[in-house]
Amino acid sequence: MTRIWPMLVLGSGFALAACSPAASPPAGLSAHAQSVSTLQRVNTQANACWLKDSDFNDYGIVPELDTTSIPRLLVIPRGKPQSLPQAVIVASANGAVFYGPLSTSPLAGRINNDISRWATGATGC
Repeated sequence: MTRIWPMLVLGSGFALAACSPAASPPAGLSAHAQSVSTLQRVNTQANACWLKDSDFNDYGIVPELDTTSIPRLLVIPRGKPQSLPQAVIVASANGAVFYGPLSTSPLAGRINNDISRWATGATGC
């Protein structure tokens, strides 16, 4: 019986940690590491929201989370990985911005609002 208690305490700790909101990157991270973290949040939400939305049926998302250059997401025509991006989302430690042909389309406002929210840690579509 005495061996069960440590397992219960450990299991409870894991359960509580799973319910915790995603933490923002620690302040000690470099600006580049924070940019990568920001873009990972945007990428996760974009895949969860945009790829299931009919407004984005014609597009796919390609992350470039490379650790040596500027992290970015490319919004490309679906099924055409060699095509020119229709939007490029660039992250920084403080947020994310986008540019490209979609920045002058009817989707521009939605894209900008979504990536701004997601870059600050918000979730949901």
